[in-house]
Amino acid sequence: MNQAMLFIFSDEKIRSFYMKNTLIPLDIIYLNALKQVINIKKNATPLDEQSIPSIAPAQYVLEINAGLSDQWKLKVGDQINYTTSL
Repeated sequence: MNQAMLFIFSDEKIRSFYMKNTLIPLDIIYLNALKQVINIKKNATPLDEQSIPSIAPAQYVLEINAGLSDQWKLKVGDQINYTTSL
């Protein structure tokens, strides 16, 4: 798996996501303006409408298949870099 969904916001603030229309479990990774991991919600439940907030201001939110954050050994404080392709 080499794809993810990255949400990029113009400012840094508390973010909250939910899984209402999502049919597969995801790991939701909140990143600050420096692209450092703030917190990770692992294995978010499909179709769940409960709010999943960041624990600190976030400017980026990365959604990946459930389990990948463990496989990649991501932890709070890690920095994530990315490139885009057209």
